[in-house]
Amino acid sequence: MAKGWIRAYDEEQRVLKAQHSFILRSHRSEFRQSFTTPLRAEARDGAQIVGTMRWGDEVELPEGLSMGPWTKAVTAVGEGFLSSNHVVQLAWVRRKFEAEMETAKGEKTLLWGDLVQILIPRVEPDPESGKERCKVRARGSVGEMLVDDLDKEKPLLEIYFIDVGQGDGVLVRTPDGRHLLIDGGLERRKQLTGKNAADFVDWKFFFDYGDHCIRLDSMMASHSDNDHYGGLHDLVRRTPAADRELDCGTVSIETFHHPGLSRWSEDKLADPPHRDGLGPRKDNLFIRLLDDREDAERAVVGEHDGEKTEKLSRDWCAFIKAILDNPEQPSTRFERIGVEREHLQDGDALPKLWESRADCDVRVLGPVFENAESGPALPDLGNLSINTNGHSICLRIDYHDARILLTGDLNKKSMGWLSECYGDRMDAWECDVAKACHHGSHDISYQFLEKIHAAATIISSGDAEGHAHPRPEIVGASALSGFCSVDREKDCLKTPLIYMTEIERSVSLGALNRVDFRRLPIAGQPTDGAVVCRPVDELGDKDHMTPEQRRAHRKIVDRNEADRFVRGAAREQGPLLKAMENAVRTGEIDLYLSLSVPQGPMSAKNKEKRAWRSRIMDKNHYGLVNVRTDGKTILCATLNETEKKWVCHSFPARFGPQD
Repeated sequence: MAKGWIRAYDEEQRVLKAQHSFILRSHRSEFRQSFTTPLRAEARDGAQIVGTMRWGDEVELPEGLSMGPWTKAVTAVGEGFLSSNHVVQLAWVRRKFEAEMETAKGEKTLLWGDLVQILIPRVEPDPESGKERCKVRARGSVGEMLVDDLDKEKPLLEIYFIDVGQGDGVLVRTPDGRHLLIDGGLERRKQLTGKNAADFVDWKFFFDYGDHCIRLDSMMASHSDNDHYGGLHDLVRRTPAADRELDCGTVSIETFHHPGLSRWSEDKLADPPHRDGLGPRKDNLFIRLLDDREDAERAVVGEHDGEKTEKLSRDWCAFIKAILDNPEQPSTRFERIGVEREHLQDGDALPKLWESRADCDVRVLGPVFENAESGPALPDLGNLSINTNGHSICLRIDYHDARILLTGDLNKKSMGWLSECYGDRMDAWECDVAKACHHGSHDISYQFLEKIHAAATIISSGDAEGHAHPRPEIVGASALSGFCSVDREKDCLKTPLIYMTEIERSVSLGALNRVDFRRLPIAGQPTDGAVVCRPVDELGDKDHMTPEQRRAHRKIVDRNEADRFVRGAAREQGPLLKAMENAVRTGEIDLYLSLSVPQGPMSAKNKEKRAWRSRIMDKNHYGLVNVRTDGKTILCATLNETEKKWVCHSFPARFGPQD
């Protein structure tokens, strides 16, 4: 049966245009949160109302989206009819790897498996082929597509490896529509670009899905390092709406998954003693693991029934508390996940994150814990970072013949521990696609990589100085240990493939021409002016215009008149800017930019830079790596920002269904 969502884009645009001279994203979010539409017993106005639907509700459409004013729907509150303008039908781009959507601004290339919302099932046929077209919304744009390019029943497994600089961020969308967010990178305030996984997820739900709420079935911190959970904290941090930076007004999280090993406040008098801020250690085991929601509530205050208990420390504590206090999901479950060593060695099946649906299993491979007298415990592998990284959550996503492996920040010590625990079951780690361990760190076991034997490896790496990830020997090792496939007819390598989010990222730099100021109080008088930042001879005519002239120029429809306006502005402003240039060159006037410059991967220093001949980043093109599969063929794709085309590689999945 066709699936649909409650959406009312035309009404949103019409109402907001009538209310606001300029529509902000916050206006859209507020409209969507308050929107309701009646489900009627019959397909006519005035018919009995069966229930009320809200923006974002999921529905089933037994007959698809109707061309008429009413569409039959099956909903959680009953069966009935909805206004066709208030519902969209879901579809996905068919397996041709790319498809074109005609928009008002030209063609937009969509990727195999991209979600498409059908707004009108049939419009004018394609003038060349005569094939049927439909009006759709995809990736935040509205346009028309060929009906033959859409599949209305078969969504793919989608994995987005998000470019978060130093750190990890992975968004998984399962074929049945569940969303799993694993890690988020550093907090925005520590990021080179000021962005992390929170921003991509927000774009995905607000623009791509057209929702007002980020709806996560699972939010997971693979371990308690800030370059993994910091971006998750930005999703749930309680800040004023004006400072939140997210377009979605709410965040709903069904379950928060974690590995148990946490950051605890040091207690030098504790018995057994604490170590490295990871809690009490006994018999070489960390015995205090964070557990369920009730345990988390105790851990953030360090008290239970009036008695003092271990308390989570600093940033990790603030993060856990923010999830507990999330007003949109006050009942978010907390679940510690891992694999019990005894069960593993007894041959028991690997645990699943949740009950299987749509033949897609998310299996837990790590961390592997032991049962001590006090309960589950994790072995001490070495120093602080070796332990937090080594006991990362590791997952394997199985979909028909495809396996995707997500490894957190495993290191050589933990790989030795896992190999010992898995023994002759190490084939459980073999996969088609692997997220590289620890951003391409050198502290990796080559033998372990041979067991993974991935056809494609994605390295989440950042370009901040300090860690120098990925290391060249690990890039080489990932290729040498990968699954090799060669197309002899075309004389080219198909796999292994090595992706690096850092390499896929690019930036658009712009020369700083001038800085305009308005109403700057000089000698008690509000003064307007400009400081040029490069020689006037290098400026184009348009660069001479003031902000007011630019706004006036945009309103001129006739091209000849617009050109005359630009030339006139250049003649008027030229002498003024030349005089300003001379003043800057002689030092009579100068302008300095105050910068926060990264100093290592997680810190920054303040620096002053002269504005003269400076360049600024106009746009950051994220190094997002898309992985899609129908369980038979795996597609890896990155976007060529210049040509707006996808660079795609595909290869067959090589694993059968698992027990």
